[in-house]
Amino acid sequence: MNDTNALRRQVVLADLLLDRQRLLRALSLELRTPSPPNSHSALVVLHVGRGQRMATSQPAISDADLLATVAFRVGSRIRRRDLIGRVSDQQIAILLRDLGSRDAAVQVTRRFIRAGESPVPCGNGLLYPIVSAGITHLPQVPVWPATLLEHTSDVADQAIRESASRFLVTEAPTAPTEGIAPPDDAGNEHYWRSAIGRALSGSEFRLHYQPQIDMRTHRLTGLEALIRWQRDDELIMPGEFIPAAERCDVIGPIGDWTLHEACRQLDKWHTDGEEYPRVAVNLSAQQMRVQTLETVRYALKHHRVPPDKLEIEITESSLISHLDEAATLMNELVAMGVRLSLDDFGTGYSSFVRLKRWPFGTVKIDYQFVAGVLLGGYDTELIRAIIAIARKLEIETVAEGVETSAQRDALASLGCHAWQGYHCTRPLPPGHIETFIRDWHGRL
Repeated sequence: MNDTNALRRQVVLADLLLDRQRLLRALSLELRTPSPPNSHSALVVLHVGRGQRMATSQPAISDADLLATVAFRVGSRIRRRDLIGRVSDQQIAILLRDLGSRDAAVQVTRRFIRAGESPVPCGNGLLYPIVSAGITHLPQVPVWPATLLEHTSDVADQAIRESASRFLVTEAPTAPTEGIAPPDDAGNEHYWRSAIGRALSGSEFRLHYQPQIDMRTHRLTGLEALIRWQRDDELIMPGEFIPAAERCDVIGPIGDWTLHEACRQLDKWHTDGEEYPRVAVNLSAQQMRVQTLETVRYALKHHRVPPDKLEIEITESSLISHLDEAATLMNELVAMGVRLSLDDFGTGYSSFVRLKRWPFGTVKIDYQFVAGVLLGGYDTELIRAIIAIARKLEIETVAEGVETSAQRDALASLGCHAWQGYHCTRPLPPGHIETFIRDWHGRL
C-alpha cells in the first residue's frame, strides 16, 4: 500500500480507535446510566475477513493493515457522540449512542458494511474485504461490559455463516450483574467527576483547530475548535469523555472552559498579528439556557474578542431539550453579533421548518451523509435538498468529514459553500494550525 496513505491512516486511527480497556470503560458508563427519552443505544462489532484478491504477484496485506483500512473508513463515518475501538486483529466495535430508533442501528450498520467492503489497494491490484456485523441493543438491565462485547463479537462471527445480508441483530445476554464497572471502577459517575475535576484544575484540556475551506476560493473561512484531553501520555478524544461529562452533570464547566480558551486564543492570534476568520465553539444541551448568554458576553469582553469572530455550534438534539430557553438564547446571541451554526443537521429531530424559524447563519452537513455523496442515492439527494433550502434562506452550508478531492468536488457541484475534514487536515493544536494555514495559503 502507498506509504503516504498508510501513514495518514495510522495518524487518523490514533485519533479514532480506543483500546479494549477504554472501550469497556465507555460501555460500563453507558450501561450504568439511563438513556434519554425516546433514545436507543447499540453495540456493533464488525468482523473483517479476506475476500477475492484481484492482483498479480503482489505481497499480501497484513490483517492489521486490512483492519486499519476498514477502521479508518468506518471511523470517519461515525458521529461525534459515537465511539470506535479495536477488539482483535479482525474485529472493531462501535458504540452507537442516542439513536432515534432501534431500526437506526441496522441502517447505520449497512453503511458500515458498504464502506468496509470497498476494495483495498494491494500493490497494483485490489483486495475485496468481507465484512460481517453483530448488532446488540443495549439492555435496560445492566450486564458486564466484557460479556456484552464478547456476545456481540460471537454474533458478528455467526453472521458470516448464517446471514445473507452479513449482519445479525440480537438482544443482550439476560443474566444481570450487580456491579458492572471494570476493575479500575472507571465506568462509574464518581470516577468521571473526579477525573474531569482534576483535568480542569490541572490544565489537562486542550483545544485543537480544524480549518473550514471555501469551495470556490480555497481560502480559510473559519476554524472549528475541538476539545482534547491530554492526560499524561494519553490523548483522550471527546467521544469518550463528553458523553460521560453530560451524564455526570459536569459538562457545564467544560463548556465554559472551551469558550474562554477559544476567546483567549483568538486574542493571542490578534496580538501576534495573525488575523483569522471566526472560530466555532460547540455548546452542549445543558448550556442551552439563558444564563449562558452572560458567560459568552463575559468571555468576549474579558479576552477583547469582537462578537463576529465567534461562532456557536448547536446540535439539533440539544435544541429539543430546552426549546423555549434555546430560542431566547439564540436570538440574544445573534443580536450581540455572534454567528450561529446548526450541527448534525438531518441526523435526528430537525426539519427544514426550523431553518426558517431560527436565526442560523450556517448549517453543517453531517459527515455520515458526506460519506455517501458519490453514490448518487439518498445521501446525495438529501445534501442537494439541504443546500437548496439553505441557499433560499441565505444560510451558508459547510460539509464536514470530507476525505477525498472527489467528495469535495461533488459537494462544490451541488453548491456547498465550504468544507472541512481530513482531506485538508486533522484538527491541530494552535502552533501547528498556524503553520498549516500559512503553508496552505502559500500554495494557492
